[in-house]
Amino acid sequence: MSNQTKRLSLFILIVLVASAVGFLLYKRAQLGASLLPAAGSEHVVELREDGFHPEELTIHKGDTVTFVTKNSNYFWPASNLHPTHTIYPEFDPEEPIAPDERWGFRFKKPGEWKYHDHLAPYFTGKITVIDGSQARAAQSKCKDDKNSFECWQEILLTTLDKKGVEATFDRLAELYVSESYFPLACHYLTHNIGIAAYKHYLKDKDSVLTPKAAYCANGFYHGFMEAFLTVTKDPEKAKAFCIYVDSKLTKDAPDAALQCYHGVGHGAIETTLARWTRPDGGEDEMVKPALEICEAISDAPEELYRCTSGVFNTIANFYTSGGFGLTANMENPLWLCDKQPDEYKLSCYGNMNTVLRWIAGEDFQKAARFIEQIPDRAYTAPALRYLANMYTLFLARGNYTGAVENCRALDKSLHVSCIEGFAHGFLEQGVPGEEYIEAFAFCRADALSEEEREICFKYALNLDGWYDKEKVKEICKTVEEDYRQYCIIKK
Repeated sequence: MSNQTKRLSLFILIVLVASAVGFLLYKRAQLGASLLPAAGSEHVVELREDGFHPEELTIHKGDTVTFVTKNSNYFWPASNLHPTHTIYPEFDPEEPIAPDERWGFRFKKPGEWKYHDHLAPYFTGKITVIDGSQARAAQSKCKDDKNSFECWQEILLTTLDKKGVEATFDRLAELYVSESYFPLACHYLTHNIGIAAYKHYLKDKDSVLTPKAAYCANGFYHGFMEAFLTVTKDPEKAKAFCIYVDSKLTKDAPDAALQCYHGVGHGAIETTLARWTRPDGGEDEMVKPALEICEAISDAPEELYRCTSGVFNTIANFYTSGGFGLTANMENPLWLCDKQPDEYKLSCYGNMNTVLRWIAGEDFQKAARFIEQIPDRAYTAPALRYLANMYTLFLARGNYTGAVENCRALDKSLHVSCIEGFAHGFLEQGVPGEEYIEAFAFCRADALSEEEREICFKYALNLDGWYDKEKVKEICKTVEEDYRQYCIIKK
């Protein structure tokens, strides 16, 4: 056979294969169209032990989907993002649904709507709504708006699905640098990455072990342990995992295990609320069983402190989002902390910082006044440190002078804690992997007096909980000799 004949035969074969594939795709599309129920059909999604069934559903605009469960726990199907439900806020019953009840929602907006069980956010699903004769669903939020929390989450969760946890943190680091508003959402997004990573853990236990989990105030293990505990409902298994994290990551990520316990606190309150029978005791009755879980799994005071801080942090989130019908006391948002026993007071006062900022907005002084009113003065300074940490991204970044002036305007007893809090905030919220750079930049700010600068460096150079020993040694070399004495390096 001549070369020309061979080339002709190959060309004909390619055309035939392409035609066959095209025909199959055409028939598949026809079949898919024929399987889509007619407009007005009834749709039921059932939450089972392993998640929503069907996990993905395509319906017509105006159709109603009824959510039910065969589990014995309350459930709460609601639009992403967790926990605010902001993408499609109407798609939210705004309260738990009893196991023997049903909840229906009529979808009036074309689009691709992802959702989750608010009480067990590891369980997710997607409703695709088409409008009349549309051949496809509306584009995702990310394609319409590339500078949004929803878009960034879609990018990161897609990376997680395709490339795993490590690659997701690399992508997150890129977004942190390239997108100016990304740092404001970073902790929130790492929290949701942690929730979504649970399915990777089920396939490979070690897939969720990475020092990069410390990025953006350690949100990853906060979310991961929330998913872990709401799915397993076994505090002892959660404790065992935190011990495993300690054995694997302590050298490279010294604080990882304790952040894991904070995540258990998130999961503890979500787990107890998943069995909730609508108590009348409000926050008190919500908190009590979660604190008991923390007590049961903690072998050291610091573990108990981190776990209980996760419990109170979750209550603070409910205040700001209106979850479970909770509303903050606008006159004394720290009232719940005032009545806690001593061993829980600090974890409560500190982790109500999100509520104080929510009430006060950008007014740091207004938020600080709530802390100045704490009855026991032993807790005002550490609580103020938490508050300054929270305001770092909103007040101090690019405005070191404003941060310093706000500290100086406080009662003198809170001045030191305020400076330390902003330094801590930069260490938690800085550029992933290089958080110390902006913390040191703040300490070097011209607005600081020499005494304030020394206070700042003394606090910021306590890095043994942030990086491994060798990195701390290298970082300390970058600091002026006058302050190197404050470098703390693990033995």
